[in-house]
Amino acid sequence: MIPRSLSLARLVRHDLAISWRRLCGFLRAKTTTRALIVLGLASALLHLVAWPLALGLLALEARDGAVALDGLGFVIVLPWLMSQGLTGATRALYSRGDLDLLLSAPLPPQKILASRALSVAIESFGAVGMFLLPVANMAAILGGPRWLAVYPALASAVLMATGASFAATLGLFRLLGPKRTRAATQVIATLVGAWFVICAQIFNFIPEDSQKALRQALAHPAPGSWLDPQGALWLPARAAAAEGRALALWVLLGCGAFMLAVRALGPAFARGALIAAGEGRARAASRDGSFRCERAGALRRKEWRLLARDPYLLSQILLQSLYTLPVALIIWKSLGPNGSVAFSVAPALVAIAAQLSAALAFLAGSSEDAGDFVATAPVPPGEILRRKIEAIALPVALLLALPLAGVAFAAPRIGLVTLLCAAAGAASTAILNFWKPLENRRGDLIKTHAQNKLVGLVEHGLSICWALAALLLCLGSWTALAPIALALALLWANKPRAPGVKAFAPA
Repeated sequence: MIPRSLSLARLVRHDLAISWRRLCGFLRAKTTTRALIVLGLASALLHLVAWPLALGLLALEARDGAVALDGLGFVIVLPWLMSQGLTGATRALYSRGDLDLLLSAPLPPQKILASRALSVAIESFGAVGMFLLPVANMAAILGGPRWLAVYPALASAVLMATGASFAATLGLFRLLGPKRTRAATQVIATLVGAWFVICAQIFNFIPEDSQKALRQALAHPAPGSWLDPQGALWLPARAAAAEGRALALWVLLGCGAFMLAVRALGPAFARGALIAAGEGRARAASRDGSFRCERAGALRRKEWRLLARDPYLLSQILLQSLYTLPVALIIWKSLGPNGSVAFSVAPALVAIAAQLSAALAFLAGSSEDAGDFVATAPVPPGEILRRKIEAIALPVALLLALPLAGVAFAAPRIGLVTLLCAAAGAASTAILNFWKPLENRRGDLIKTHAQNKLVGLVEHGLSICWALAALLLCLGSWTALAPIALALALLWANKPRAPGVKAFAPA
């Protein structure tokens, strides 16, 4: 029995305890002490790395001004916060746990939503602050305590982003329904999080003349323009720059937006959680019982259903692949003024194809619920492996079809080279994961190679070899045969030697 007088602080403490256990599981720390030691060491290392970054920030502040610098920082950080908030809001809405018990208790729905939203906000603050606050601390030591204003400015931004994330999630829930909302919010969170990576590099894409013009416009903005630091758009930047009135107003706006969202969305959150639970049971009871006897198609459909069971994992795969795109910028810059965008994009697409295929192969292996049944089926092991690879090839092809078409339109020869190397890289990493299956659970996608780092090194080696081969072939160099031979040798060295062992079966 949950008492009506159950305080918000106790609910938040309970939610944070669950979040802490989830973090300990991610860190593979069996005790709280061990987890604190790991976090402490990570924080110390990040502070050491932040020392030269803080020196660079102070130099930029002296040249461009604190408000302009903090404004650029918020452009980069706010998408990150929205991505964290959307992920946390989706988890709070769809994860069952004790939510059914709380919703059936004599508690106002606003209090339940407030505890869930506060725990999501604290998680987001910790995830972003783990990397951002060490830089602020070092800058405060080197340049003065005004950099500590980043703490309340970031906390207010987190509260505002969390409230907006819950509003967006519940709005999509009402518009799209429970089944489509879960996939939609996870994909949106992935794309918004990718904007963080793009923003971190977007200034380097601008030509030097445009960079100088932008610096000049920031240094001497026209009054009333969107670049004017005194405008409302620059309020969070002025707050982070320790302007007292702006900081107080930003804190009030963040807290007010959060409390307004909690008060307005409490009943909608309770109804949505109950509908999501009922929709899951209804979908399980109404599965299609038809049977199709075409063996190859049945095997492929089985793999696609297993891959589609958790859209969140697929969104994480997409996010990890998008992190490869800044490599294209580095290659483009290194080719000089005559560098072609197609030349730079080709190896990035090959690396993305290899990473996607490897992650999907891991999911296909870890999703198998009846490994013994599949192993004893009257189907040759080679055909099962072939159908798994075919099933993986479809989503990889769908995700890369548009950029590959763009490369082929710009340069047909480079497009053909990219297609062949991407197919070879995707096939090699998928086969490696089927030959060397891991014992990780399906939910441990981020820690895929924590148990066997050698397999992880080989997988990355295959990806790099095929990406390098694509670059050399695009440049017309026959030295591309060297990375191709190395990739084939790595794959051959990891081929199972024991006869009759079905290496692709789940562990």
